[in-house]
Amino acid sequence: MPGLVPAARARRQVFEQAYDIAVELIRLREERGLTQVELAERCGIDQADISRIERGSTNPTVRTLQRIAEQLDADLQLVPRDE
Repeated sequence: MPGLVPAARARRQVFEQAYDIAVELIRLREERGLTQVELAERCGIDQADISRIERGSTNPTVRTLQRIAEQLDADLQLVPRDE
């Protein structure tokens, strides 16, 4: 991301990470045949929160992501960046 000022670079990185999480969440949820409502009920969180995460318009806590991952039979993990 050459040419971007540090603040813009940081905002872009946060956006890209939220987008990656959103895409993976949607993929796994649909692969498991679950609606947002069904996943929310299983996780004990509001459907609106699932929607916001899938749109990338919120920063979920690690605990929320763990609850979602558990219900999707998935793991949270840190992976090296491609730089």
